[in-house]
Amino acid sequence: MPPSRFPLVLLTLVALAGPGSTLAASLGLGLAGQGGGAASAAQAAEQVRRQTGGKVLSVREKGGGYEVKVLTPSGEVRSVFIPASGR
Repeated sequence: MPPSRFPLVLLTLVALAGPGSTLAASLGLGLAGQGGGAASAAQAAEQVRRQTGGKVLSVREKGGGYEVKVLTPSGEVRSVFIPASGR
């Protein structure tokens, strides 16, 4: 495959896989948007804790939502963006 097509193929695979899929997770994509967003930092933290089964390390407001850092059960630190719901 020509190198110029690689980004298009990668984007197509990610789009087909969806944000909650194993492929998307393995590419480092967050779980943002599943569950409809969060009205508060506490709700964002709880949503990420439930989705990952990990320990929430920090939450901060960022760009219309919340950036949640979580320690996953496998020992990785991940950053997940949860959009604000505006409730």
